[in-house]
Amino acid sequence: MKQLKTYILEADEDDKKPSLERGDIKFTIWEESGKKVNWIKNNNKYQKIEYKYENKEKGIYIDFLLGFQDEEWKMWIGKIGSNSYDNDPWCSFETNSFAEAIVAALDKVEEFLKEVEDEPENWVQFYKKI
Repeated sequence: MKQLKTYILEADEDDKKPSLERGDIKFTIWEESGKKVNWIKNNNKYQKIEYKYENKEKGIYIDFLLGFQDEEWKMWIGKIGSNSYDNDPWCSFETNSFAEAIVAALDKVEEFLKEVEDEPENWVQFYKKI
């Protein structure tokens, strides 16, 4: 039989595990309406590049957009359904290379989701009551 202390330590370890692995982050690239592609070769030949994070267990819903604006790749973060390239970008990756931007975007998504989960009171706009 396990001691109560062991259960507490195991529960604490589970809380520290990330709820999202980097390999789970997959941006969807829409070249045009109804046409998804795996990669783009021209920085301006896309309709939308998007990753939607939905964690029903924790009630977190976030939309990440990647876009090319003013000769560099940028990311927009917002609520699903209300995020748009018309909003102010969240960050700039200061590169015009799509490959570099995708890698930087993965890092930023991981970093942002960890921050949201660690400090939910600061990011209440991304939570829905369960």
